Amino acid sequence: MNAVTSLRDQSNEFPFPGSVLELGWWGVLPPISREGKRWWLPLSDTAMVAISTAISSSTAGWGDVNPLAVRRVTSAFLQDPPFLLYALLSWPGDEFVSATELAEWFIGAAPAALADGEWMLAAPEITNAHQHRWSRLLARSRTTEPNDWIAGAAEWLQVLGPAIDSDWIEHLPAVIWDCVAEPKRKIEGSRLLQQLARARERELVTQSSLSALAEQRKLAAAKQLAYGLSHEINNPLANISARAQQLAREESDPQRQQSLQQIVQQVYRAHEMIAGLMFFANPPEVDRERVDLNALVEAAGEEFAGIAAEFDIRLLAETLPEPARVSVDRSMILEAIRILLRNSIEAIGSGGTVVLSMERVDDPSRDPQWLIHVADSGPGLSVEASKHAFDPFYSGREAGRGLGLGLCRAYRVAQLHDATIRLSGGLAGCVATIAIPD
Repeated sequence: MNAVTSLRDQSNEFPFPGSVLELGWWGVLPPISREGKRWWLPLSDTAMVAISTAISSSTAGWGDVNPLAVRRVTSAFLQDPPFLLYALLSWPGDEFVSATELAEWFIGAAPAALADGEWMLAAPEITNAHQHRWSRLLARSRTTEPNDWIAGAAEWLQVLGPAIDSDWIEHLPAVIWDCVAEPKRKIEGSRLLQQLARARERELVTQSSLSALAEQRKLAAAKQLAYGLSHEINNPLANISARAQQLAREESDPQRQQSLQQIVQQVYRAHEMIAGLMFFANPPEVDRERVDLNALVEAAGEEFAGIAAEFDIRLLAETLPEPARVSVDRSMILEAIRILLRNSIEAIGSGGTVVLSMERVDDPSRDPQWLIHVADSGPGLSVEASKHAFDPFYSGREAGRGLGLGLCRAYRVAQLHDATIRLSGGLAGCVATIAIPD
């Protein structure tokens, strides 16, 4: 029998097992520490159910707990000596404590006590001999009262721990038994699974709500920033551009003229960034029409073929043999493809490959989709960067791969078309995919 075995049926109908080997243990509880020494008590299935119930129903405050959880824990105190001893030895209170008060405190303290992983690393090895001793003690407890278990705590503690100071046990708080043991139900494990499943379901709903709220706040912040930049910066930029162009026309020195042209180009770049942020925060209405996505892929491929060739990059555009007709805004989808191609070319730098391709996916669990892939042989993306790739001006950009407003603009285009866009690692480099519903 190993340390992680389920307890056999110990229902009221079968209070005494036929053999100690019929009693198994799930491991140990967190240690009881005192004066630099540690004692370990066993974890039974009764304690496992009670503690799981306590954790799933615990709240930030002590005293405002689920009555059902309190009944489960107090009932476990009356059925499981090591669980009672663990709670009592950990209790920070006075000389007297009621079973209900002890249970309420334990429900509040259990998550923090069990979440700390250090005690798991320090847990001793559990042998068959240890389990046999625990099983004999548990079988003997069936004929004694809970107060006798407390008086005999040393026997439990010394199975996995040093000798006990008798004064310590004598000064343990006295328990006022204001509860009764509930009969053991055959479906206790089923109830526990249901509680855990419901807790996980609530957690997922909360995460989804928080993600939606974060997305709303991100858009609101981007809109506020875009309006501020448009009002405060566009006018000065226009003045700078006009003045630089005028000086360039009057300048005879080629070197100075080139410098002035660079100023104009940087002004245009700043203006494009503001326009991109405005698009992300407050995009125009989608002007849908029936479009063959193959034609958009071909057009984008032809447009960037010359740019890729300048950097010794091979650009391959692969379309489908059948029409890929969907109702989309032609200019928006084409712009999204351009952004992905530009991002790939910038990432490679020189001497690589970009593949622009199409795919249709027919999945019985969802509506058919058209996939537009842009795969490149660039440096790829880290897991962290891929999470934030579509955030405006994400600062953790990968070397050579632009993560400014271009990708978040493509992300916004996908959103407006009820489509999705994602970045993932390929065999080499990065693969960007736009999934458009049919």
